Amino acid sequence: MLQHYHDTDDREDSKGSPILFNAVVTWFRVYQVPFDHRVADVLCTVAMALHFDGLGERQITDHLIRKFNGPMSTMATAASSLAYH
Repeated sequence: MLQHYHDTDDREDSKGSPILFNAVVTWFRVYQVPFDHRVADVLCTVAMALHFDGLGERQITDHLIRKFNGPMSTMATAASSLAYH
């Protein structure tokens, strides 16, 4: 479905920072919105939890894109962002 946004699945990659960064940046590109620190914080929190559970970049990115369909969707439950997991 969203595979055209990804070159490879980095599940095997032990470096979480590039995976999280790429997943969040891809979300901003997909929804064509300017970078917002508050939105990025919500997305990063969820992405970290997913990565901790063993998901790779592709799965994390797909989850963020499906779960948060635009910046407004991150506002409703920003205080309980881990509830998305």
